[in-house]
Amino acid sequence: VICTTDTRIAGNIIDAVKHSKRIFPVGRLDKDTSGLILLTSDGRLPNSILRASGKKSKEYRVEVNKAITDRHLVMLREGVLITTVAQRDRKAKPLTAYTLPAEVERIADNKVLMTIYEGRNRQIRKMMEALGYKVVKLHRLKVMGIDLDRLVPGSWVPLNETEMKWIRGGISPSNK
Repeated sequence: VICTTDTRIAGNIIDAVKHSKRIFPVGRLDKDTSGLILLTSDGRLPNSILRASGKKSKEYRVEVNKAITDRHLVMLREGVLITTVAQRDRKAKPLTAYTLPAEVERIADNKVLMTIYEGRNRQIRKMMEALGYKVVKLHRLKVMGIDLDRLVPGSWVPLNETEMKWIRGGISPSNK
């Protein structure tokens, strides 16, 4: 499944889900990343969750091509200088800045659990690349505390009431 709402593209997420209402993805996963993607029929929600100022957590399992040094774990936790492309007024402009601090836990020599609080384009891949690593596998496990525990790949379920409360809490009063 490709994380696009363009129904002219084969394998798009809208056709895969076949929902009766118009739905919007909350964020994206690039084609080389697997895992959780939230979908909503509330068009206000994606912008609310995606704003960096909202600092919504996204947790990933990251596997790289070689052992990650202790020094690099510290750097990942403190922020890494990366360049991404910012889109403003239909103009693309390179943006070089440090990432926000991330929570990073080593789970194997070359694997970490990483929680980030912003969603810059290909952010984790660029963070690892800046430190000399190539991401071999990237899998999103959670968004705002909502996880994949009850899902198998390619399936979907409606959020339960507790998860909906978490999501509603992500919409600021000015967006209601």
